[in-house]
Order: sequence, then structure tokens, then C-alpha cells
Amino acid sequence: MFFKRPSPVSTPSQPEGCAADGGAVPDAVTPVLDTLGQVLAAYTHGLFDLPDRPEGETRATFGAWHRHAMIGTRAPDADETSTSGGAIPERDWAGVSRTFGEHRRTEKQFVETALRDLRDALWVCVERTYQALQTEYETDTAASVQMDRVRGALEGLETGVVKTEISHAMRTLEALSAQRRDSHRATFGLLAARIEQLGSQLDEAQRASETDPLTGLGNRLCFQRTLARQLHLHALGGHPIALVMVDLDNLKPINDRLGHQMGDAALMTVAKVLHRVFLRESDVVCRIGGDEFAVVLPNTSAAMAGRLEERFTEALGGEPWPYTEQGLALAASTGSAEWRHGETLDAWVKRTDEAMYAAKLARRESA
Repeated sequence: MFFKRPSPVSTPSQPEGCAADGGAVPDAVTPVLDTLGQVLAAYTHGLFDLPDRPEGETRATFGAWHRHAMIGTRAPDADETSTSGGAIPERDWAGVSRTFGEHRRTEKQFVETALRDLRDALWVCVERTYQALQTEYETDTAASVQMDRVRGALEGLETGVVKTEISHAMRTLEALSAQRRDSHRATFGLLAARIEQLGSQLDEAQRASETDPLTGLGNRLCFQRTLARQLHLHALGGHPIALVMVDLDNLKPINDRLGHQMGDAALMTVAKVLHRVFLRESDVVCRIGGDEFAVVLPNTSAAMAGRLEERFTEALGGEPWPYTEQGLALAASTGSAEWRHGETLDAWVKRTDEAMYAAKLARRESA
């Protein structure tokens, strides 16, 4: 049923439709219907084209359901012979809810897909620009070598005029090349900053699938994606970027002697300290293996990364841990490296890993 307005019981002293004091009975349904009508109208006003359904077609369908709900016209999916014209006694509220609800879910899926595609397209743009810049850098390097060879040959020339003119031309070419590099660097820097801002907003949709369930940090997938993208961005802008690798010591003995619950507690303590030390919004902290962690540090030099390593080691050593006297101290080995221009991603990670294992070996030898 649509609705039935409550009617007061008529008595000789109280006419129908009047309250006991002689006033009109308040209508509680009309304001609800008015509000519902405004909500449906606002929703219809905000429609847009979907891949398999034009906006105009959806607007017509919603308009028919709107009129059905408000003034009782025939429902869009009703049998044409079911009514003989005029307002109907019942409303298909289930049909209204189904139509608007299904379309809202379709819109949500479309928007999420569009945002994901936009995010991926942005990062493809960054990667291709980075590759183009790397190729140009290699070309400039080769040209610089040839310029040095020509300059060396010119030094042996005896004809002063020729030597002067060619030397001037070489200096002009070098200045133009440097000016072009500076211009590209400025342009790419602005592009990188804008895309980094957009990327951080659009990446919210992927965070759930890239989170380590135990620690709440990013997982290996998050680390690999973030590392590559941040490298491309900061290489374009010419800013330093550093990587820190962290390996929890004694996790296997802790698991074997104290149980996996305490091993999980140790991992969560490390994660908490990492968050406390690497606290910038741009810092990305991940758990990339059983006892391995990594931190991507944009706009960070090797010296700054080293100081943050030391701060983390001190902070972890100061954390309460009741099993130190049993030979199961809570400690971690760390290593860091700043990315070198032209270095591959794998080479950078390997170099950082080697620094971390060298620190671990030094800790064992000094123990």
C-alpha cells in the first residue's frame, strides 16, 4: 500500500478531520513526501552519461518513477492494462528504491573505474617522461664526450681565427644545451609536483589491497609500486630520494621460544617505532617480508637518511621489551642509500640491502 492517513473517530461532538479542541488534525505524511520528492529531484538533476546508458534515457526513467511516487501515475514497469487512468491507490515503493539504488551502485562503480584508469594514465605519463629524460641525458652525455674530443683537437690548431670561431661555437652549443636541460628540469619538476598531488589523492582507492594486515603498514605490492613511482617523480624534478631497509633481529628465536604471538608483538613494536620516526606524510613505510621493512624517503639525502636510521635504532632500543634478559633483545639492523642518477631500481634496492646486511654483520661481530 502507498499510505493511509489516520482518521480520527467521529463523534457527535467532534466532526471528522478536526481535533478535540476544534483545530485541524496535523498531516505528518505530506512533509515526508515533499522531502522525498526534493531528494529524488536533486538526484535526477545530477545524472550523467554512463557507458551503456545515456543521461537522457536515465532522466526519463527517473522522471517517470518520480511522478509515480509523488502523484500516483502508473509505474514505468507496470502492465499498461493494470490501470484505467488517473491516480492509482498504491505505490510501488520497492520499484522506486530498486531503480534509484541500482543506478547509484552503477554510478559508483563507473566513477571508481574512471578514477583508477585516470590514476594509471597519470603514472604511465610519468614513467614515459622519465624514460625520455633518461634517454636525453644519455644523449647529452655522449655529445659532451664528443665536444671534449673536438676541444682537445682544437687546442692543437695553429690558425688563431679558426680556433677562436670554433671555440666560440662550442661554448654557444654547450650553453644552449645547459639552458635546454634547465628548462626541461623546471617543466618536469612542475609536472612531477602536480602529478604527485593528484596521485596521492587517487591512490586512496588502492590502499586496502596494499596494506599489511598485521602491522597496518604498506605491503610488498605497495612498496614496489611506490618506489618506482617516487623514483620517476623525483628524478624528473631533480630532488634527492633515499631508501632505508630494516631487518628485525631475533625474530626466529622469538617465535621458537616465545611463540608466534610474541613474534607478532615484536613486529608490531617495530612498526610503531618506524611510524614514530619516519613521520612525514610523504614517507612510505612498508613491511616487505616476514621480518623485513622498507621506508621510501622522498626529498631526502643520504646524510639525512643516515640520521633517521640512527634515530630509529635508538628509539627501538628504548622500547619496553621484557625478554632482553633472556637473550632475545628487540633490535634491528638498518641500511640506507640515496638513488644515484642513472641507477636502475633493482641496483638501488640491492645496494641498500647490502648496506643493511653489512650493518647486521658488524653487529654480530661486535656482540
